[in-house]
Parts: sequence; C-alpha cells; structure tokens
Amino acid sequence: MQKRIRLLLLNDRLFKFLSVLATLIVIYFSLKSPNPNSKNWYFLIIRGDLLLHFICYFGLSSIYFYAFLDIQNGRLYALLLSIIVGILLEILQIIPFFRRFFDFQDLIANIFGTIGGVFLNKLFSIKTTNKLF
Repeated sequence: MQKRIRLLLLNDRLFKFLSVLATLIVIYFSLKSPNPNSKNWYFLIIRGDLLLHFICYFGLSSIYFYAFLDIQNGRLYALLLSIIVGILLEILQIIPFFRRFFDFQDLIANIFGTIGGVFLNKLFSIKTTNKLF
C-alpha cells in the first residue's frame, strides 16, 4: 500500500493538472462578487472567512508541493507560488469591478496556510520516504 501511495505522489502530471485546476478555482472564488445577504460567521473566535483562506491556501500549497516534488528546490517553488498567488489575488480585489476589498488579515491567513501546507507535507514526505527505503 505504501508503494502505491509513493507512486501516486510521484505522479507529477496528475498534480500539475490538479495545481492548474486548483489555481483556477481559487482565482474564481477570490474574485467572485460576494453575496450581499451573506453574514459574518465565526469559528470559536476566528472569523470564518479567515479559516477558509487558511484551508484554501493550505490545500493549494500542498498540491503545488507534490506538483514540484521532482524539481530541485520544489518546496521553495511551491511556497513562493502560493504566496504570490495570494498576494496578487488580494491586490486584484482592490479593483472596483470585482466589488471586493483588500483585507490584510486575509493575506496573513493565506501566508500561514501556505507555510503550514508546505511544511506539513515536507514532514509527511520524509516519513513516507523513510518507511519505503
């Protein structure tokens, strides 16, 4: 079973396709006009949309991590690409056409999600590699 998981994780075409798809989904939801009837919600004391930003960029950086797994410095590329996507999308929200607004807290949640995704996947890949060899 572990060999199958390792082969799946090394399938770079699958993860490159998923990375493009995930990036397009993140772009769509980041620039989509908000529902005027939506209300703020909270998870414990954290604003709900910040939790969604964290989860979204955690997943995005995880997909990038495995898409760039076979490239030297792939972790760095995954980290930088996720951060750049998050910054660009927050900056694009300044444009009035999208009816969105720039939020520094969203940007911080994006960065923390990215860092968490890359480093937890690095730990997972080290444990997986050690068990297989």
